[in-house]
Amino acid sequence: MKGCSSIGRASVSKTEGWGFETLRPCHFADGLALKALHPAGRGRRGRDLGTREAMAKLNPVEFIQEVRQEVSKVTWPTWKEVWITTAMVLVMVTLASLFFLLADQTIGWIVRFVLGMGR
Repeated sequence: MKGCSSIGRASVSKTEGWGFETLRPCHFADGLALKALHPAGRGRRGRDLGTREAMAKLNPVEFIQEVRQEVSKVTWPTWKEVWITTAMVLVMVTLASLFFLLADQTIGWIVRFVLGMGR
């Protein structure tokens, strides 16, 4: 059985050329039928129709260990880098605010000048 969308599917640029194929309704993925009855693959009574039992039960202890392992791979910035970045953001916000204030005042002056000419 081969499903087909009523409107064509555009290719995704990030996966184009990498050998990925989009799944259509009722195609099989890893031996499991994907249901397209409701959004998020859920039926009318809220049951999950496309779950994988292997991923459904994850040991919380294993999960926390995996999270700690991934967090240990993160390169955290130093306090000096945080303060410098914060200062740069504040300076740029101030400069942008001044620029837009000046632009707003200038445009307002021009509009008042043009509208005042008709008197």
